[in-house]
Amino acid sequence: MTNEEKYVVNPLLEYFLDKARSGANWELLHRPSTGAAATGWDLQVGRHNQVLLIEAKYFTRSFIGSFAGLVTAPLTNRPEKTVRGMYRSWSSKICWAIGSGYKNRNIYQIFFDYLSRESSFWPCYVEALKIGDVYFVEKDKVAKINFKELIKLADSYKKQVNVHGIKLEKKRRMANELMKNSLKFV
Repeated sequence: MTNEEKYVVNPLLEYFLDKARSGANWELLHRPSTGAAATGWDLQVGRHNQVLLIEAKYFTRSFIGSFAGLVTAPLTNRPEKTVRGMYRSWSSKICWAIGSGYKNRNIYQIFFDYLSRESSFWPCYVEALKIGDVYFVEKDKVAKINFKELIKLADSYKKQVNVHGIKLEKKRRMANELMKNSLKFV
């Protein structure tokens, strides 16, 4: 079992199957076989007229290049496993799930730096590729935020740190404060 499965996919699956935590009756539609060679979406859950195709990442370090797999996931040729004769259903949305063995405040800062670089790109990305929510997994607890809301937070972050010479530690504190006010882990 990989760290991604152990620390991100398994807690996220428990979250979706627990109606009290997720707020809806989700059911598991597909999960690829375990192991590093698994292909397809890391998790597919659904309910009436809604399917979530989830790409999960577990970060061992806070590097900006770590997000590349998440960003390119909607562009890859991975069909939805539960529909026949179609690539993806009309009701599917792509979601990201992020977990880390690193301090989350560092991940938030890197994430905001990444999103704030090309702020005009991300709204088009969300609309064109049907991106839904981002799930943060921390010690078997899950928090959800809509991607559009995350873009707004990144813009706010960019305005706050758009001062030359701002220290990395201060940027991390600012990112952590923005996310702390927006995320509720359950």
